[in-house]
Amino acid sequence: MSTESFDPNLHADPLQFWEERVKASRWMISKTIALGVFAGVLGILGQGWLERAAPLLPIISQNYGVWQLSYLLALILIFLIWALAMRQKMALLENSKHHMHTQQRIAQHTARRKQAAAEARQRRAEQEKIQQREAAIKRGEPSKKFEY
Repeated sequence: MSTESFDPNLHADPLQFWEERVKASRWMISKTIALGVFAGVLGILGQGWLERAAPLLPIISQNYGVWQLSYLLALILIFLIWALAMRQKMALLENSKHHMHTQQRIAQHTARRKQAAAEARQRRAEQEKIQQREAAIKRGEPSKKFEY
């Protein structure tokens, strides 16, 4: 999923675009968490595998401390990369939520403006009818209502 802003030429409904982007961001966060848990499990298992391999491979048993330190540094590097990926995914989710809420406010404002315009047209039509009746009465035309 790209981090580009909304392009009206590509999407007909902006609100739907942002809702899909929020869902996709949540799914990416879930996948990134799952990969982090998987990497953590493999990290713990890898430490045990390194301990078991030390007596089998002379190069590991001779420099076990170096191997263990290298493995720990690799795990720390992987964790930092994972943490940066999570930060990026969270920022993308927040950005998408922000744009989705903005688009919702725009849609609500547009709906209110359309409703106000419709009400104004209706009031003008009623006023024109009243003015037409008054003009007809002034000209002496008979009223269309029953007069008692």
